[in-house]
Amino acid sequence: MKHPLTKARAALRRRPVRTVTVAVVLLAVGATGAAEYTVRHHIHDRVAKAAPGLGDDVAVGIAGGWALWDLAHEGIPRLDVSSDDARVGRLSHVRVRARLDDVRLGETTTVGAAHADVTVSTQSLAAAIRGAVPSVAVAAVTTDPATGTVLADVGPGGLGRLTLRPVLADGKVTLAVDGLTLFGRSVPTDRLGIGAGGFGPQSGAPKEYPLGLAATSAEVRPDGLHVSLTGGPSTLPDS
Repeated sequence: MKHPLTKARAALRRRPVRTVTVAVVLLAVGATGAAEYTVRHHIHDRVAKAAPGLGDDVAVGIAGGWALWDLAHEGIPRLDVSSDDARVGRLSHVRVRARLDDVRLGETTTVGAAHADVTVSTQSLAAAIRGAVPSVAVAAVTTDPATGTVLADVGPGGLGRLTLRPVLADGKVTLAVDGLTLFGRSVPTDRLGIGAGGFGPQSGAPKEYPLGLAATSAEVRPDGLHVSLTGGPSTLPDS
């Protein structure tokens, strides 16, 4: 049986080895963490540049693992992109939740497929109407899911009712004027300074959506307008 003093000396000899080992592990973990942060920042930067309309609060998440691990296998299975302050045409403060599949980084960053759900609140719709026709006072904006329309109380005291209907054409969604009433009677839209087609399909519509996305559905719900978009293979700008 070893003497207690002998055991103590052996333990002291092992301690420097353990200390060095722990230090090496910590350095390796720190370097890996720094590299992971750099890769994630690079991915976030490319997505933000590809879709500047997503705004400053855009968040990009790597689904299911580490970006470094995915890069080692030459691809990222999925990116989750979100923003609560996006802008699409005249619409601001739009909520976006997007999914990018099979993302591959290289000299050119490619996306195998994309899907996005966009929510335009009634407040955002009201701001868009005010921006498009500054001369028209907008008291409130509500929705009527049963008829699939957006209703805006306009004019002095909100006595007029402007009805808008989402139009899905060529992969884009816009709001078209469906009618205007004053005291419950139909009147021409020019009575409030809104010409025919003032909110028509080409009014403020972007030439194309980012990331190869095209609108596939537009649904009026109690909280606003919900739009679904899908896209096939596309590329992200590198600068």
